[in-house]
Amino acid sequence: MSFSTILIEKADPYFELQTQKPFLQGILQGTLPIEKFMYWVRVDYPYLVNFSRILALGVAKAESFADMKIMQNYLDWIINEEMALHESYAADNGISKEELELQRMGPTKYAYTRHELSSAYSGSMGELIAGILACIVGYQIVCNKLVKDSKIDSTNPYKDWLKMYVSDDDLDSHTKNIIGMFDRIASESSISVRDSMDEKFMSGVRYETMCWDAYYEMEEWI
Repeated sequence: MSFSTILIEKADPYFELQTQKPFLQGILQGTLPIEKFMYWVRVDYPYLVNFSRILALGVAKAESFADMKIMQNYLDWIINEEMALHESYAADNGISKEELELQRMGPTKYAYTRHELSSAYSGSMGELIAGILACIVGYQIVCNKLVKDSKIDSTNPYKDWLKMYVSDDDLDSHTKNIIGMFDRIASESSISVRDSMDEKFMSGVRYETMCWDAYYEMEEWI
């Protein structure tokens, strides 16, 4: 069994818990208030800026040209596809790109980003990936769990959001490549490094789980 499979199975209770969060149930049913969704758009945008910086650092840390290309291609998708979609959602709701760029993350989202950046800058390539792996695989796993036994109504305003994380071929390809690299690095790493990769991944999973509540509550600094 691959290292990523072991970790994903370990995290499954958290992924199941995420599917029950009011934010995601609202997405599934199409009933999530638009202001809560737009809060997610606003705070996720600066998060993705930092996520992109981590991927760029991954390009620099990669030990082979092939691994550099995997990180670079995923970085390109994040910037030109996922972030562009955030910009589109924002524009449709009267929020400019400049406002997105100036947006401040909420406390939980900010803490999550600090965890990822710390893992990336102070750790090995395996620990860099482990720090962001919960984000890389989590949305796809959770959204697939959400829609498994449900029919998405054609009038659901969030159907395209769900579709991207459930059935985007490009995203699936990037995820598969990153996981392949992660498993290869894990197989070549010491027990202590694999333990650190495990800890960083599970911390990310816990942050992801907490963030769904932060989005729903539209968490702000006091």
